[in-house]
Formats: sequence, structure tokens, C-alpha cells
Amino acid sequence: MVDHAVAAIIAGATRGAILPGDRIVEAELAREMGISRVPIREALRILESQGVVTSEPYKGIRLMEVSHARLEQVLDVRSSLEILAARRALEAGRNDKAGLATLRTARDELDVAAKRRDVYGFALADAAFHRALCVLGGNPVLSMLWESLARQVTIIGGLATLGKPMPAIVKEHDLLIKVFARGDIDEMSRELHEHIVVMSRDIDFDTIIAERIEERRRKV
Repeated sequence: MVDHAVAAIIAGATRGAILPGDRIVEAELAREMGISRVPIREALRILESQGVVTSEPYKGIRLMEVSHARLEQVLDVRSSLEILAARRALEAGRNDKAGLATLRTARDELDVAAKRRDVYGFALADAAFHRALCVLGGNPVLSMLWESLARQVTIIGGLATLGKPMPAIVKEHDLLIKVFARGDIDEMSRELHEHIVVMSRDIDFDTIIAERIEERRRKV
């Protein structure tokens, strides 16, 4: 039930049903999901430890903000981890047939979700691709640190699809695989930084969130 509650909150945030800064009320979630408040409370505790929700006195529990500063902080750490993972993977020769097959399988899941226009599925597949890259780095500590950001990455990835076509994001992953196959560490580092940091700056998250808030207001 706790895992189900976590998934429901992440899915809602990824699709824009729960927006950054929105208050998350235990009783309402429990009623909507038809479960007790206990697993909801535990799910929120887990998500707070991962930075997905915040809890403040008199303000309650709210979904993390996706401000420019917050985004820069998350992407800065994420890109550093993935660039290091790619470096270690290439140094170890893991851009071999098996390593490339792992990334291509993850990329194909991304493509399937894009064709279905499944935002949550796409965001999960996007995260799975980058998780696979980190695993190829062969450093469990690095993977553990990346996992601590995984759910924030998933939410940001879902919101990104509201500002960039999914097929364009799939093509970015195709390029990452091609560069990884070539084995040039510096080139791979540049492409990862471009994909994770530079291209994300081109997405106007403030406008995306404002538009969703306005859409919700009109439906009330």
C-alpha cells in the first residue's frame, strides 16, 4: 500500500495533476485511493526524505517547488553523477555489445511510451534509461546517490514533456547511445551535460506550471 501510494503521488505530479507547491492532504489522498491514512503518511515520509515533498509548520505538506534555482541544483548534481558514471563505464569498456543492448532496451521503452503519449510511462522510462547508464558505471555508491534523486528526476521529466515533444526527447537518447558507443569520454561528458542541463534550460517550467494552474482554475 505504501508503494502504491508513492506511485500515485509521483504519477499525479508527473502528469501535472499535482503541481509544484500544491498542498497534499493525507485524508483526501486516502479517500481518493480507498485506503487508510497510515500508508499515505508513510509514503509522504519517504517522499519528504527524497526531497519530493516538503513539510512546514502551518503550511502542511506540499509538492516540491520547480523553481529555476531548484532545477539548477538538481540538474547540477544529476549531471555530475551521470558524467562520472559514463566515464567509469567507458574506462571499463562497458560500451560493448551487452552495455549498448541495455541502453537500447531502455530507449525502446521510452519510444513505446512516447507513441502511446503516456506521460507517466515516458517519465519512468526516461529515468530508467539514465539509471541503466549509472549502473554501467559499476559504482553502487554512485547509483545509490542517483536513486535519491530519481523521483525528483521523474517529476521533472514528466513536466518537461509539456514543453518539448516526446519524440524529440527520444532522439536525444539516440544521440547519447551513439556517442557512448564511440567511447570518447570527453564527447560523452559534453553530450550528457547538453542533454541534462543545457536542453532543460530551454524548457520554460514557470510557464508550463502557470498554464496548468490556469487550466485547473477554469475547470472549477
